[in-house]
Amino acid sequence: MVSRSPELLVAILGILKAGGAYVPLDPIYPKDRIGTILEDTSAPVLLTDKAVADALPESAERVYVDSDWSVIAQESAEDLPRSASPENLIYVLYTSGSTGKPKGAQIEHRNVTNFLASMLRKPGLAPEDVWLAVTTLSFDFSVLELYLPLLAGAGVVLASREQAADPEQLQELLAASKATADRK
Repeated sequence: MVSRSPELLVAILGILKAGGAYVPLDPIYPKDRIGTILEDTSAPVLLTDKAVADALPESAERVYVDSDWSVIAQESAEDLPRSASPENLIYVLYTSGSTGKPKGAQIEHRNVTNFLASMLRKPGLAPEDVWLAVTTLSFDFSVLELYLPLLAGAGVVLASREQAADPEQLQELLAASKATADRK
């Protein structure tokens, strides 16, 4: 549960490089929903930042991606061995649940890899492109918005929650970012 920032992308890539899977928690979720998801997943570590941490129940160990860099820097800088296989989970998204209880949809690496390989072919993305990412991490489309530009060597600009929700701010960011991905 990290604010929409460059640290969000760094956190996700760090989880994946460590061979883990992530469970996106939207800071606007009710505290009870977040607690239910954390309990269901038995998440041993929660990556967050000071801006959204108050919305969290007291449960998992927390690593603050905006303020724990001195602690993080003490870890080894050596590359980790590759441990993910196509069948490993990459993330788990929680639905609202027709029964009222959230249910986790488990997504494997092979699903994301196939999807992104297809999207690289058509519609495609070039290194000179810029993608404006506006989707919450708790929605599948965020995978395309975040990973496709990285795979293509293109740029990605993360809209804040406020920018994504306000048409005027979004229009300003669209112009300032010089996004090109919408022209395909």
